[in-house]
Amino acid sequence: MAAEHQNRYTDKQLVEISQLEKDLHNWRDVIIHADRVLRWEKPVYPIILCSCLTVLFCIVMLLVYWLEPSVLTGVSTLLLLLCLLDYLVPNVLPKFIKPSEWTEEQQQRYHDICASLVQTKDFLVVCKNTFLTLKEEKPKLYFLSVMSVLATLAWVGNAVHNLLLTYLSVCFVCLLPGMLHHGILQYYYLMLVRQLKVVIDKVQKARQKKD
Repeated sequence: MAAEHQNRYTDKQLVEISQLEKDLHNWRDVIIHADRVLRWEKPVYPIILCSCLTVLFCIVMLLVYWLEPSVLTGVSTLLLLLCLLDYLVPNVLPKFIKPSEWTEEQQQRYHDICASLVQTKDFLVVCKNTFLTLKEEKPKLYFLSVMSVLATLAWVGNAVHNLLLTYLSVCFVCLLPGMLHHGILQYYYLMLVRQLKVVIDKVQKARQKKD
């Protein structure tokens, strides 16, 4: 089974996966539990996830309106919390979780999570390279695409409040692994493709009748 998993990745990816496993070693217990929640292993997990995010954003919203912090203060506070977590997790978790409790099944799951992160990074790199290739080979299409996307984002950003937009974005990102794991996005994507095909076929038939 392990050999089959190894054959799925290139040599470069295997090196990156191994390095990522070392870099995230102190966080592996947290990552395992977070993966269970993000992949919706239990039906109640998405409800818990959305509820926690809602409470968190309500607290943040109250603090923002009450304290009215500057941008520098907000960024500094966020980095302060991240540094605090980075210090506490490696020092506090080992006191509650013994190394002997780490099983082969957990190690395989940890490996698969790191592999998914590496593959996601590679996918983003491919998207970036495709985008740059489009800029060089089809500059007019690149210009129209960029202008359309940026104009749409500017309109959405002006129509929706910053915190609400951030809340919706974070909820979507956190729910995305579960939707992918359970095939929800794939289902609606195929449904959208089928509807587009039906519309295209109707347009083509209408043109043929006119001709």
